[in-house]
Amino acid sequence: MSVTRRRDFLRAGAAAALAASTAAPASAALNYQKPPSWDALVRAANQEGAIVLYIPEGDEYEAALVTRFQRAFPAIKVQSAINSGAGQSRLIVERSAGRYIPDIWVQGSTTALLHLKPIGALATLDPLIILPEVLDRSAWLQNELWWNDAQKPLTNLSFAGLMLPPAFVNTSIVKLSEFKSYWDLADPKWRGKIAATDIRTIGPGSLPASYVYRHPKLGQPWFERFFGTLDVVLSRSQRQLVDWCVQGQYPIIAFTSATEAYTAMQQGLPIAQIALDQLKEGGAVGPNTGSISVIKPAPHPNAAKLFLNWLLSREGQLAWQEETKQASLRVDTPKDGLYLAPRMHAGITYANGGAQEYGEAAAALNDVITAILKKAGRA
Repeated sequence: MSVTRRRDFLRAGAAAALAASTAAPASAALNYQKPPSWDALVRAANQEGAIVLYIPEGDEYEAALVTRFQRAFPAIKVQSAINSGAGQSRLIVERSAGRYIPDIWVQGSTTALLHLKPIGALATLDPLIILPEVLDRSAWLQNELWWNDAQKPLTNLSFAGLMLPPAFVNTSIVKLSEFKSYWDLADPKWRGKIAATDIRTIGPGSLPASYVYRHPKLGQPWFERFFGTLDVVLSRSQRQLVDWCVQGQYPIIAFTSATEAYTAMQQGLPIAQIALDQLKEGGAVGPNTGSISVIKPAPHPNAAKLFLNWLLSREGQLAWQEETKQASLRVDTPKDGLYLAPRMHAGITYANGGAQEYGEAAAALNDVITAILKKAGRA
């Protein structure tokens, strides 16, 4: 399946699932009032007439963040650029030359907090949030806004939440019931049967890997067994990893892109996740590409403030879910048909995988895994 066809597939699936979904929770019916300053903010943003977004690569993100905002506020011309590793480098080069181009940064939290915040590129967010429906903690999972900063100022906020699994298996070969702990994934019987993302570069798989690394009953010993003794084959190609799994060449794939694997699952291929709630050590909910920062200084500050509040509102989060098929952390948006959505059951508490400490753990894994592979003669 081509990249374009995959995106169309995800978007069509999201639209169909949401059209058939049950009603949102009762909190969706709350009649939030706009603050007195809202109309003035919209007028000021319209006068600026433009906004520049640095966003993840993909037609689904363009639809959610550009097209839907433009539809809501047609007087504001939206420009976007791909926000990847190259986007980070581009922004830093632009700033060093005294050019301040983007207003908004949407991506995972790690780059924002570990690379952009230290150079003073991120604005303090909490004073910019003015909509009551955003500030209402009861509208969000676990009754909290999911701030990711380790310390103030608060500059990055997750709005999406995915239960990213540590691995997927070929269900024709491997039984999901065999995995009740992360240690079961590192069992010697899987030697030579596992492929994994090379997580020494932050990207797909970084969140579940950093959760393992930080867990007191897993940590570095788990990685020493997994990467040091099981002859795990490494790849950075998510398509290749999923193909290996469904073809049975490597019936277990670890730290893999959930989006790529989910597409294969929806096609009826023999692949399924090792779900977090079946593992006794638990897991973290991460934003994937769903966290936001406002760049400082923003060339269009009123439009940036408007976009921030719109995206975090129920309207903006419905747009996100419908176009990307990724679950919002808002509890007043229906979750039917959204892949890897957190289970909103009483008594379940999730760790915030977008928090800065998880990003720092992911960065530390580069040296940890390189040392393990070198010791095993595989560096």
